[in-house]
Amino acid sequence: VIGLTGSTGNNVVFANNIVIPDIPLTGELKKSPEEAYAVVLSCVHVGSKLFLKESFDKFIRWLRGETGNDEQREIASKVGYVIVAGDIIDGVGIYPNQEKELEILDIYEQYNEAARLLSQIPQNIAVIICPGNHDAGRISEPQPPLSKNYAKALYGLPNAIMLGNP
Repeated sequence: VIGLTGSTGNNVVFANNIVIPDIPLTGELKKSPEEAYAVVLSCVHVGSKLFLKESFDKFIRWLRGETGNDEQREIASKVGYVIVAGDIIDGVGIYPNQEKELEILDIYEQYNEAARLLSQIPQNIAVIICPGNHDAGRISEPQPPLSKNYAKALYGLPNAIMLGNP
């Protein structure tokens, strides 16, 4: 939203000033009584030869409080949400010759492996999963949640929340 001051003439607006309004903070800022964190991942690309398995395993160990310094473990203990904002898998047939870059050639197996990895996240952490352009489904927006036909294993995770995009 912008505001303009100026004059008009012959179906033209002559702007002298552009105002970008802000919403003033009035009253007390509302906060949760408990500090909580959300972690956002995207473009994980499980199934690709370029998938960063060691880094992902380290991330899972951090979420579980198994690695990191005291401050990092304290933050991990307060993570309440892991949001996967698209491309949980690399997909199959997304671009020409993609199969040369795949570690897992079957889309069902890519989702099974993604579910196996995500199942290591503590169950008290909600895992919110949205589709991306590499996931099985339609690319146009709005995208529905991932199809149970392809991603059945993800639907079996007790802490998974499947959402569309946007």
